[in-house]
Amino acid sequence: MKKKIRIDAKEMISLMVLFEMGTSMMSIPGRNAGKDAWIAILISMVFGAMLFVCYGSLHRRFPDLLMTQYCRTLLGKKAGSALAFLYIVFFLYGGARDLRDTGILIADRTLQHTPLTIICALMIGLVMYVMHLGIEVAGRTAIIMLILLLLLGLVTNILILLAGIVDMGNILPIAEHGWQPIWQVVYSQAVMLPYGEMVTFAMILPTLKKGYRANGVGLSAILLGGLLLSVVTLSNVLALGENVFKRATYPLLSMISKVEISDLIDRIDVIGVMTVIIFDFFKIFIFYYATVKAAEDVLRISYRKLILPFGLIMLVSCILMALGYQHHLVIGEFVLKWLFPIFAVFFPFLLLIVSWLKKTRIKKGEENAP
Repeated sequence: MKKKIRIDAKEMISLMVLFEMGTSMMSIPGRNAGKDAWIAILISMVFGAMLFVCYGSLHRRFPDLLMTQYCRTLLGKKAGSALAFLYIVFFLYGGARDLRDTGILIADRTLQHTPLTIICALMIGLVMYVMHLGIEVAGRTAIIMLILLLLLGLVTNILILLAGIVDMGNILPIAEHGWQPIWQVVYSQAVMLPYGEMVTFAMILPTLKKGYRANGVGLSAILLGGLLLSVVTLSNVLALGENVFKRATYPLLSMISKVEISDLIDRIDVIGVMTVIIFDFFKIFIFYYATVKAAEDVLRISYRKLILPFGLIMLVSCILMALGYQHHLVIGEFVLKWLFPIFAVFFPFLLLIVSWLKKTRIKKGEENAP
């Protein structure tokens, strides 16, 4: 009998926090709010928690089913299978986009003379290897990596304070231009990235060990990740100022590169690059895992046979999805604003409503039964 794969709450929370931080560490969602971006992230965290309650409620209703499976249960075989296929495309796009983002970062900061294709191929190769090892190995590794990254973050913030580059005046006055710019980025950017993307965990929650509540685990991760991301954003604003923070391609790395303490400590931006790459790796892995498991369910083919094909598809997709960096950003803004809400908000709430209606109908049927 095939052993059921299970991971505990600490491993799930670690995976979720790493996923949340992911490419958010690079781009900082809500940057258009300027020095108030950290407030936008805190507000978005509340909405992100509401979204996850929806995902967790569906999991509680179908604790042993993947999202693609209860799509068919609730919507019927044809409509459910069609929606499941759309989610395969959604997960695949998310992973391919993050793979390209990470490849561009590495090519820009460390391997300037290495083709983007080679960098992305090495990254997806490592993702495929972890997929082969299994989600349990990824969960245990996530705990270690999260602790390491939190320690590195603590050391980096201490160095930033010692370097004397923090200016409290950079965040004052708060909400100088009113609350409208903050609410605009909450809607257009900061909720979907990263909280809307957490719908991906609807493909992973069935692996959570019995006895743990999905909503409790998810909300804990969203709270921790949201606070961490808000602190990172606040640190960037304090160290860089609003103008540089909004213009910088990678605000976090720009901030870390300013750290210089006498002749003893400087050029510690390698720590920032390593941190971002680790966060991004786990985010790509989660998207890839969801893609392969969804495809396994829809195509009725063992996921081990799909690891290589979907790895190659994700690699090719990440290379061909945009003509250049600016084109990549324009596509990303459009998808984030108009397409992500469909998969992160509309479809999950539709499934939840259908679930409630079916449950109510069943109860009424039982009450009316002789």
